[in-house]
Amino acid sequence: MRQRRVLAGLVGVLTAVSVVAAPQASAAGCVYNRVDLPLPAGVTSAHTEGSSANNSRIVGAYRDPNVTKAALWVNSTLRVLPPAVSPFYDVFPEDVNNTSVVVGSQEWRASDRTATQAFRFENNAYQFLYTALDENSRGQYVNEAGDVVGTVWKRANPTERTVVMWPREGGRRSFGLGQASGLSGRKIVKYDEANSKSLIVDADTGATVELPGGRPPAVVDGGRVLTYRWVDQVVGGEIAEWDLNGVEVAIHRGGYQPYGRNNSGTVFGVLEPMLGSTPSLWRPSGRTAVVADKLPIAHYYGDVTDAATLIGTYNGEADQLRPARWLWVCS
Repeated sequence: MRQRRVLAGLVGVLTAVSVVAAPQASAAGCVYNRVDLPLPAGVTSAHTEGSSANNSRIVGAYRDPNVTKAALWVNSTLRVLPPAVSPFYDVFPEDVNNTSVVVGSQEWRASDRTATQAFRFENNAYQFLYTALDENSRGQYVNEAGDVVGTVWKRANPTERTVVMWPREGGRRSFGLGQASGLSGRKIVKYDEANSKSLIVDADTGATVELPGGRPPAVVDGGRVLTYRWVDQVVGGEIAEWDLNGVEVAIHRGGYQPYGRNNSGTVFGVLEPMLGSTPSLWRPSGRTAVVADKLPIAHYYGDVTDAATLIGTYNGEADQLRPARWLWVCS
């Protein structure tokens, strides 16, 4: 899910601004009801990692008991993925598509080094994605075709990371230094840390578009890119919204951590820490705070569906993490 020179030629673009209104009360008779996602037997703590474009699939992770495993919820029905493939110990899922293709990485740790390798999981089997002997890799995003985008890095130089795509057909392709931030179709969003730029890269043509001021946290959802953008010491920051051609289409004042956007134009995210880090919804009519008995935590994956259902992770009893959906119910 992200070049100024391209935008310089675009004139007359109307930018919508989400007004930062005071948090409003929920619509009369409407509330958010939390529904926990089921966990494997004996597991008391788990968290969300990603969901499919239509939000019918949610992928998450949990500890059992000393290794990390992956869970997939299909329309809220639990499916446990197989354990890591030897010699790996841990499974770290990161994304899933509408047909239950899960991507992520498996990892093992030793006293002298750590090995991490990206995978694509489907048909109840892990397919490890090409990673050179001196590299580590992470699979982070998957599109409906099964193309995977992620990062690779040399074990000898872990701070220098390269954005890559493992296509469904053909060999691995590199898209330069940086961090992967999202994927929509064949459009890759990345953050070029060396030059502090967020870019949208066309995987087919290599064309890039810069998103001025955009930086992590960022997500790609529903054909839109949501990035954090710092304004100043008075205003703080905002969530900037862009289309996949790099045209800025909306500004969501006060936003810090974007989660997602639905087809009605509602953006789900978290306010700036200086504004209270409150989970909030930005609609064309303004911003409202999310009100529920337990609120999603900013550090874990979240989204908003077309039915206004929220997806996320909350802190439960004894600080145990719990994945859930929050249903918007009107009496």
